[in-house]
Amino acid sequence: MISGLFGKKPAGESGDAGGPAGPVFQPDKAEKFFAHARVAQEAEKYEYAMGLWLRGLQLDPRMLPGVEGYVQSASHFLQSPEGKKRVSKETRNVVSGSGDVNKFLAALYEWSMSVDDKSGAASWAIKAAEAVAKIGAGDVSKWVAEAAYAAVRKDPKQRKDSFVRLMKAADIMGFPDIAVNSGEDARRIDPSDGQLANEVKMLAAKATMAKGGYERTGQEGGFRANIRDASKQQALEESTRISKTEDVKDREVVRTEAEFNLRPEDLPTLGKLVEALRSRGKPEDEERAHTLLLQAYERTKIYKLRQDAGEIRMRQTRRRVSEAKRMLDTAPDDPIAQSVYETERNGLLELEVQELKNNVENYPTDLRWRYELGKRFFDLGNFEEAIGQFQEAQNDPRVRGRVLHMLGQSFLRCDLAEESIETFRRAMEMTDMTPDDLRDVRYDLCCALQIVGENRRDLAAAEEAEKIASQILIQSIGYKDIKMRREALKKLVSELRAK
Repeated sequence: MISGLFGKKPAGESGDAGGPAGPVFQPDKAEKFFAHARVAQEAEKYEYAMGLWLRGLQLDPRMLPGVEGYVQSASHFLQSPEGKKRVSKETRNVVSGSGDVNKFLAALYEWSMSVDDKSGAASWAIKAAEAVAKIGAGDVSKWVAEAAYAAVRKDPKQRKDSFVRLMKAADIMGFPDIAVNSGEDARRIDPSDGQLANEVKMLAAKATMAKGGYERTGQEGGFRANIRDASKQQALEESTRISKTEDVKDREVVRTEAEFNLRPEDLPTLGKLVEALRSRGKPEDEERAHTLLLQAYERTKIYKLRQDAGEIRMRQTRRRVSEAKRMLDTAPDDPIAQSVYETERNGLLELEVQELKNNVENYPTDLRWRYELGKRFFDLGNFEEAIGQFQEAQNDPRVRGRVLHMLGQSFLRCDLAEESIETFRRAMEMTDMTPDDLRDVRYDLCCALQIVGENRRDLAAAEEAEKIASQILIQSIGYKDIKMRREALKKLVSELRAK
């Protein structure tokens, strides 16, 4: 699925995160994974996006947008048809390594998958809090601590030990209020524990000092302040809930809209409102989010805002393509359905080309945008333009094998069979290829060799093509047209040998 990225030790972690050297965070590299995760999520490739979010968080677990993005992708995945089954082993293995960073992300993953198991969610939430407490993750620590407290309180089998563990983790992270609340819940379960009572008193004193004294005690408005705190806790629980109902989404939009009206030029507040609008997903919500992003871009000239606005347009267009495809599937011989589908599909490709051109211009060092742009040119039949993009993108070792595969196909479409053969052979030597990728390249190499064998009456090329076809047939007899191609190649070799 995301071969070549997963299963490796995080680049930002030297030894265990809790070791003497500690983790070395790499926010710039993390943001690159987040950018690709956003694209994957817009394309409704939710499991793929989950893996990308996690890989980025391995490089810098302090980045709250990464955690929030992962949670949203996990939520969409669970609500999708694919969510009826567990995610692939490849995605789970992203966080299978050692160290506190991976322990935190593994717990976050399990937590996000425990929607229907409140006790399981509470258990993994505590583990996430304990792991993140050792990292020093800033806003992420606060998010985890607050969400974990909400999860533990929802556990139908509340346990004293759970609250005690969360109390200690919150204290380490520097959130005395959460530590005190967790301790009080533990005391409620076991009021006879005198040692625990003393620990909670000490934590309460620490929390009081952190607030600067007793200035709020007994003052007018104290009850209202408690009501505001309760509302804040409800908002927190709703914002961190994996699966949200429509009324919760409505409240989030109202709440974030009110915050935005108070701070219309604050970009984090804008981001919250845009995310709430996109999560609710009504047509008018998407149009408002698009307008807000473009207005902010015009004001700040921050390209990421323009990029996010473009992703909304592409998401809308992809939905139209999906609907047109469903219509075509129900009436495959209907010329009108065929025309509508082709029009919508080409419109999407042209829109994606324009957006990707902007990305290439604004992220010139990220060669994967050139790879994506080359694929869109290829799908539109602009093979020479695709070749130019792939030739630039092949300098990125992370996607070199896949780029070379597409470059070879582009050469083949331009009747450059010899060039395609050489390129396919190079692709097969790359390390970022999965077994399925390699099979696809070998099949295309077989096709190119067959063309050379037929056009140039080249026996050696025909024999190599026949050998490759036979190997693919042994592995997967139902792959594409391999059985018929094997027979055609066998006949070609016989003809050439007879001469």
